[in-house]
Amino acid sequence: MSAQHAEHHGGGRFGLPPMDTAQELRAALRAGYGFPGDAEKLDAELAEQLLPRVPVDQVAEVHELGTVVDLVTVAEILAAYRGRVHLAADREAIAAAEEAVVELLARQGAE
Repeated sequence: MSAQHAEHHGGGRFGLPPMDTAQELRAALRAGYGFPGDAEKLDAELAEQLLPRVPVDQVAEVHELGTVVDLVTVAEILAAYRGRVHLAADREAIAAAEEAVVELLARQGAE
């Protein structure tokens, strides 16, 4: 079986730093990439998923405890914040989003 290289989620596109691991993503957010407050929000979302612990003597009762870490959810959280970093770095996307917000607000004001 051959090892497959992980897709690189940063370091090149828009001059972003590498974001292949949770630590690299957190470092990028703390360095100011992404949107304001993203670093704290990421930490809070990860803590919600990762902090519940199952005591060793209760592992057999995990199905009743509901505290197993859902790694799919953790991966989705990390992917969402990588996407936010890419979006924040894409000036064209930001300009399009701002234009859409202005248009929606104008429509609401006209109603």
